[in-house]
Amino acid sequence: MLNERETTLALEEAMRGNVKFWERQGYDEREAFIKAIEEIEEMTTDPGSPCGDKLDVATKTKFIEYRKLDLGL
Repeated sequence: MLNERETTLALEEAMRGNVKFWERQGYDEREAFIKAIEEIEEMTTDPGSPCGDKLDVATKTKFIEYRKLDLGL
């Protein structure tokens, strides 16, 4: 399992990639962030890890909570 720092870095990288993907699909920035958050909520492992290292659940929960606050959700 990844530690807090590694989980945060993995989620930040996934978030950037997901937002870029959804923006290329025609969503505006806010909608792209919402879609990215929804995808991150479903993640249990680091998408960038070939071994599928598990994410720290508490860190993931905080990460999602702060991103939702940033969007006013």
